[in-house]
Amino acid sequence: MSDLEVGKIIPAKIGRSPIIVSKLPSGEIRAVGGRCPHQGADLGHGCISGHTESESVNTLEYCGQGETLRCPWHGFEFSLLDGRPIVEGTTHLPMKLRFFDVQIEGSDVVVTV
Repeated sequence: MSDLEVGKIIPAKIGRSPIIVSKLPSGEIRAVGGRCPHQGADLGHGCISGHTESESVNTLEYCGQGETLRCPWHGFEFSLLDGRPIVEGTTHLPMKLRFFDVQIEGSDVVVTV
């Protein structure tokens, strides 16, 4: 658990399936499938940041720092809060990150299917 920092990606595996583990700014530990739902990129090579939103023309607001996972291949961004794409409707396929249950046992992070 000491390896976990907000915005840091820790690659791991459940059996042969890759996952990534990260800590949200709220302190919650999140474990998600390690392959991008778009085209299967290794999310262990992605990054965690924030994203921009706009309520009006020529204005951008940076928000969600530490809550947005960005795919290394095509830049698709997903919310680590709910798994949904930051920009919905960008493909014909429904896309969402797969979440895994996380338990803290002492100083260990236990991820279950």
